[in-house]
This record gives sequence, C-alpha cells and structure tokens, in this order.
Amino acid sequence: MGFISYVMETKVSMRKKFLKVLFLVASLGLAIKSEQTVVQAGTSQQDAMQEAQDGLAKAPDNLGLNAAQFSYGDFSGFGSSARNSAILQNSSMHSTGTSYDPLMAIRMTNYINQEGAIWSNVDNGNYVNINNKQTLSCWLYFGPKQHIHSGDSFGDGMAFVLQNPANGVSSFSHNGTTIGTGETLGVWGMDTDKSITSTQKIADTAIQDSWALEFDTNDNKSKASNDDFDEENDITGQHIAYGYPGDASTYVRHEADLIGLSNYYSMNHSGVQNITTLHDGNWHHLTVSWDPTTFRITYKYNDKNLDGSKSDTPLVSTSDPVHATEFGGKSAMSNKLQWGFTATSGSAYEPNLIALESIPSSVEGTVTSDITDNTQNRTFSETDTNRNVNSGDSLSFNYHLRFDSGENKWLNDVAQITFPSNVTFKNSDANQVLGYVTYNDGSDAKAEPIYASEIDQDTGKLKHSIAKDLYVSSDGTYRPSEATITINGVADDVTSTTKVDSVSAHFDSDNLITDTDTPDFTIKKAKTIGLALDQSNLTVDNSHDANITGTVSYVDGSTVNNSDVTVHENLNGKDLATSKLDSSAASGKLDLNIPSADLTQTTNTLKVYVEDADGNVSTTSTVVITKKGSLSLKVDDYSFGTINQATAAMLVPRKGDWNIVVNDGRENGTTNPWHLSATTSGLYNGDTAFNGNLVFKSSSGSEQSLTSDTSVNIANGYKSADGNQVTNVGKSWNDSDGILLKTTGFNSAGQYTGKMNWVLSESV
Repeated sequence: MGFISYVMETKVSMRKKFLKVLFLVASLGLAIKSEQTVVQAGTSQQDAMQEAQDGLAKAPDNLGLNAAQFSYGDFSGFGSSARNSAILQNSSMHSTGTSYDPLMAIRMTNYINQEGAIWSNVDNGNYVNINNKQTLSCWLYFGPKQHIHSGDSFGDGMAFVLQNPANGVSSFSHNGTTIGTGETLGVWGMDTDKSITSTQKIADTAIQDSWALEFDTNDNKSKASNDDFDEENDITGQHIAYGYPGDASTYVRHEADLIGLSNYYSMNHSGVQNITTLHDGNWHHLTVSWDPTTFRITYKYNDKNLDGSKSDTPLVSTSDPVHATEFGGKSAMSNKLQWGFTATSGSAYEPNLIALESIPSSVEGTVTSDITDNTQNRTFSETDTNRNVNSGDSLSFNYHLRFDSGENKWLNDVAQITFPSNVTFKNSDANQVLGYVTYNDGSDAKAEPIYASEIDQDTGKLKHSIAKDLYVSSDGTYRPSEATITINGVADDVTSTTKVDSVSAHFDSDNLITDTDTPDFTIKKAKTIGLALDQSNLTVDNSHDANITGTVSYVDGSTVNNSDVTVHENLNGKDLATSKLDSSAASGKLDLNIPSADLTQTTNTLKVYVEDADGNVSTTSTVVITKKGSLSLKVDDYSFGTINQATAAMLVPRKGDWNIVVNDGRENGTTNPWHLSATTSGLYNGDTAFNGNLVFKSSSGSEQSLTSDTSVNIANGYKSADGNQVTNVGKSWNDSDGILLKTTGFNSAGQYTGKMNWVLSESV
C-alpha cells in the first residue's frame, strides 16, 4: 500500500509548498517527521492504459462477464472528486461487449490516484450462500515486471471482500465525506488523522461487517500517516493476508512522539504469505472456498497454471472459523454474503485486472479424475501410493463431474482432454469409439459415445460436448447431477520402467470453468509370469481332499518371491479366498488343498491363476477333479391326492409314483451305511397353513411328523453290490406307509404347496 501524492504544476509551486510546511514545523516545535512527495514525472496515462491492454491480451480462458450480475461501487457520497475507476472491459478496452468481443475482465485501477470497487449483484442471483459449499475461481493480474517507464513504482494492489449485503454498493473506506486511498485498498480503515488515539475510530472508517483478502503490492512501513499498516507484522514486501476491516482489534496504535499527540496505526494481518512479486507480467489463479460445515474460508493462490494444470507450489491458507456475527448476524444477511473487489492507487500505479471462472451462487461443481486398471481390477487416484501399471494393461481414464449446488444448471459443458504419453487409445469398434459419457439418471451407459474423430489433429486434444446439463432441483427430482467421461486405452510396451506425467483436462461451460489433472503413474516393463500345474485331471476318494501342486516362474528366469505371489482359485464357478505361496517353501512352489467338503459335485472344475505384487498375471490353468464313487440323491416334485372332504384325523395318500432315488457309487466293500432324512415347513395356500402335517409311517405302523425342527429318518442302506447301486426308496412303500399327509382339522378348498428338504449322509 502507498500514500497519495499530488503532481505539482511547476517547480516553483512545489518549492513554495515545501517552504510552508517547513515554516509550520518550526513554529510548532513538534517532533514531526517530514514526508517526501514522490512524483512519477515520466508516467503518461496512455502508457498505463497500454500496460492494462497488454494484460488483457494474454488473459486466460474465462467466463466473460454478464453486466447484469455486477454493480459498480457508488462513490456519490464522497464528494465530486471521488470517481470509481472500476470497469468491465472487453479485449478492446471497451465497457460494452459485443458478440465477437464480449466483456472479459474487470479493470479495477490502472493509473495514479484511482479508487475502484465492483460488487456482486445480489438481487440478480450473484452472492455467496453461507449454507452451501461456495467457490470463487478467478485469475488476477497485477501488471508487468516493470513499467514502460522503468523507474515508476507499483501500487497499491486490490482486495477481495465479503460483506453484509445490507451495506450496499457504496461500501468503501471513508471517514464521512473523504474516500480512503493508498494503504486502505478501499476496504481497511483510514489512518490520515494523527490525533486519533482509538483503534475503534480507525475501524469505523473501514467497510463494516466484512472480511477481506488483500493482495498488497506495496510494503507500508514508513511510520507516516497513511503508510504504516505493515509495520508490526512479519511482512517483508509484497504479500497476501486477510482480516476483518471493521474490527477494532485489527489495528494497533503507535505513538510518533513522546507526548502522544501524534499517532500512527499498523494492522494485525492473518494468514500472511510473503511474495517476491505479485506483478510479474503473468496472470495468477485464485480459488476462494467457503466451507459451511466449519465456517472457514480457504484461499489458494497460484494453484493452477495458465494451461489449466495443477501448480506444484500453491500458496494455501485457511482462516479460523468465521461466524455470521462477523457480518452483522445471520438474520441480517438472509444467509447471503455480497462479494466484490476494491482497489486503490496513489502516486504509484499498476493495472489491476480480474477474470472469472465461476460465480459462487450460479453453479458449484467439481471435477475429479482417476484411472482404472482393468487388467488388475483396481482404480487409483493421485492420493493412492500404488499407481503402477504393467505394459499392456487395459486402462480407463475417468473424469467425474458433479453438480453440488447453485441457482443455474451446469450448461453446455465442453471437455478438452489432453492424452497422457505412453498410452495407446484404441477404438473399441469399427465406429472408432474411444469411450463413453455416463450419467446418474439411469440412462443407457453407451448412449453417448466419444469418437476418435473428436480429436483435434493440430493439438492432439479430445474435444467433446457433454450432451446433458447437470443440475439438482430444489425438490431433488431433476437429474442428472453427475456425469462420468471414460476414455479407454492400453499401456504401451515399455523397455524399462517409465513414469507418465499427469495431464490436465479442461471443462468450459456457460457458467463454470474448471480443470482436473489425471494421476501420474508408472508403467512397468512387462514381466511374464507363468503357472504350470502338475495335474490337469485328478480323481479322489469320496471323503478325501484334493491336493494340487505346481510351479510359478518368470519367463526371464528371475527369482519368484513367494510372499509376493497371490493365488486366485475358482471352484465350480465360485471364487475361493485368495492365498499366498508358502514363504517357507521353495521359490515358486505351489501347493493347494481343496477340502472334500467343497467338492460337492461328481466332476468338479478348478481354475487357478497367480498374480505378483506388480500386477503381472499368469494365464489360467484348469484342473478337473472327479470324486471316486460317491452318494447322490435324485428327487422330483411330488403331490398328494385330491380330497373333497376330510375328517379331523384323515390320512391322505400320495398321488402317482414317488421316485426317491439313492445312487451309491462308493468303492466296493464300503461298510459305512447311508441315511436319508427329511424336514418340511408345511403346506400353505398363500398365507393359509394346511391344518395337518406330513408324516412318515413305517411298515411297522409307527408315525413321525415331519417339521422344520425335527429331521425324520426315511431310509437307510448299505453298499451290497459292486459298481453303482441304485435304491428307489419310494418304490418300497405301499399306499398305507411311507410319507403321507395327515389332516388335523378342516381345511378351506384350495391348492396347498410346500418344500421338503432331503439330506443324504454317510455314517463314518
């Protein structure tokens, strides 16, 4: 921040002016430090405008400006000499945009002795909603490295301001009728009266009920009136900091003489970031975020490069909790904050420019990216430690767009995607499809293909217009709110481990511009791993486990580290738990045991493959495991006869043949008997239970009821013949024994059905 000086018409008038000052000092006899007036004699307004136009000419991609969303600061109450220098401009420096040259940036100041203020138009939907996550994304420009006249100084900077909307557009530093200049940046208090002894009086001249983030291009440490705010801080030059302009605790009083008649004030800055130079001829990205859950404001400066990629050296600072009372109370704000920028210049000058990428209340949206290694069946992002893929792995690059909140739909979004190196993006079919856009509205996942023809042959970038707008209505009924772009490729066959840098993807819409970077990753040289099983067909006894052995090896002959090898098994179509090779066994030795209880079929199919720690996967080997002789049971659906009337204790006979077939294929000479038992939960007609039970009546006449709790023995048998021995249990029953249906009361007409559970077991 600097102080205002006035350019004198002639050297004679300047000399007279200084004589008067010296005379006054001598007559008072006070210890007052004289001030030096700096005159930028070589500066012309035309040169200053040229510097502003040079900045506009290299402005990054931005939203442009809708004039209806902004209001100029009203300086009419500060005297006829107060003029607002802020203006919306197109690339031709005109304040009225056209279809071919729309408004693109806000120019706050560009010449000496200027004050500027621009505010969001709350009534037209431009505000910060404190109940939602809110983000302001923009680019800032503070001028060239040096002025056209290299001896000229830079100052004073600008400030981003949040305030109570009730303040209105006349908000600016002032002491009644005089406007704040220099170090105030238009938002902080005025330190122009050395007789003031109260920090509250200084705070009263600032913008009230506000929070400000300053970008200060002038170090104010002269201990002179209106040039001393940076005196008591760890500030070494140009800097960024934040605070509460209208809070008395922001200011610190200092006495300039021994009797306290002359005072000056410094500021308590928060979140100070010292910067070598803000004005370096480049645009700088700024992201300001409001977190509604913690009530904190986070700013990120230089968090994005001009090409949209993520910066490696952002400056990040998060405030302490900011509560509604700092803005005059929640009810006074209606949950809204007005945002804007203020700026000042004194005898020094610079072009202060702003280009926007988002309007907080319009669309709050996020874009993230990750990569799916389809070969290894895993997805990783930049926060994952394992970002390794192998040569030849099938990869999917995913870009996730999510509408979070806002008054408007996320309209007409165009994705511009840069492809990473060392990946071949293959067409999935004859139509040259590289991938798809999918939405969370249940629509067809392949309804919006992305074609190879959408790649710009000059830039090599993919440019795809997203077909659907993203939004969530207030009642939550409108969809989609999310979209995912997926581009498919294959990792190249590299001769050595290769690092693939992250690349950016740019998303440009009518009301939001945002970027994301793909994770960087490493392609490892292909290392073919093989699996050779010692068995392809195996026959085991009925009660015995199956033991499978084999060898794991690398084609290049390198040593297999058993603890790094994972074994994947699938038995009869069902994946089994993975396991590791035995670390105590010989290198590459595979030894699997399949329990007899898992071999549920006469012929069982086991599929095995191995995978090392780097994701190298072997081909799948298959073993057919046949159980040598086993017991099996074949049952059908059965029914009972139709009855017209039933007494309370009537036995209903079976209908048709009940073929209940036990096949005993056990080894010859097996002496263990087999047992067949059954349970049932009863018969039902819809929800109506049958009044009665299924019973098993033996040939001796004893009856047992079949229930869900009690298993009833139906038949027993022994292996008494060589080969397969077949026993049809139902054939041995007559009409009065076996499984019958017994009524215990009267039943309504209808069809009653149920299930029987059969268990065939072997005694050991």
